[in-house]
Amino acid sequence: MPRESGPKGRKEKEMLTDKQQKILDYIEAFTKENDASPTLTEIQKHFGFSAIGTVQYYVNELVNKGYLSKQTGKWNSLEVVKETNKVPLLGKVAAGRPIEYLKYNEKLEVPPSMLFGKGQYFALQVSGDSMINEGILDGDYVIIKKQDHADAKQIVVAQVNHEATIKKYIPKKNSVELHSANEKYKPIVVDAEQEFNIEGIYCGLIRIVN
Repeated sequence: MPRESGPKGRKEKEMLTDKQQKILDYIEAFTKENDASPTLTEIQKHFGFSAIGTVQYYVNELVNKGYLSKQTGKWNSLEVVKETNKVPLLGKVAAGRPIEYLKYNEKLEVPPSMLFGKGQYFALQVSGDSMINEGILDGDYVIIKKQDHADAKQIVVAQVNHEATIKKYIPKKNSVELHSANEKYKPIVVDAEQEFNIEGIYCGLIRIVN
């Protein structure tokens, strides 16, 4: 199963009450079992509500908070909103020595909470162990927001002489240093004669746990 992590301070969806969560779980389980969402009457009967209006209230709350969607005026078309967006998976990126990444025709599902608002995003699978002290392990999928600049000490995907690497960005007066998060790797020093550009900034990771 996937496990997600990312920088703190991200806006999350409004939390559910205990009853709202139970109703959402029921709708999701019912839909999976019957290949159709429950009617308001079925929800009312399952939870023992005295009035159908109570069910309408809870369903509207779940829609307003972004956990359910329904066609306008149709209460039997409820759909649980999945917390994922798809971003292109472009290949592998080195967390050791730089390696070239390849463009794949694949996409990776990413929770919206891992995206920094509007912009272009892509994913890369990490190869190597140089970022382990930042919690980025070999085989992890890192989510990157595409941009050509970064603040000092941000984790970035950068290209050095057309090879990509993920490192901590340390700008200097006449050069750039790309630092690992593993003591056994020395910084990569990029001088003015080398080709260098930032591909994007790190937003979070997805780890597939078998």
